[in-house]
Amino acid sequence: MQEYVVYRHGWNATNQDASHGLPEKMAVARVEADSAEEACCLARKQLVLMPNQYLSAEAAPGVDAKEELLNRKA
Repeated sequence: MQEYVVYRHGWNATNQDASHGLPEKMAVARVEADSAEEACCLARKQLVLMPNQYLSAEAAPGVDAKEELLNRKA
């Protein structure tokens, strides 16, 4: 089992409004799971998704490494 960062894709005025500066792809959860698919299923139980939205997940260590690199360059 490993940690995943779950992203919600798609703007919606209800929960991810572009007019408020929110991105189209936004990290919304961090979960422990055996796969990215399972991570999305677990996060789906806690999140609101509108018809034009979907979830994806990436392994947290890779996401954290990218963020650390971006923060160093800033």
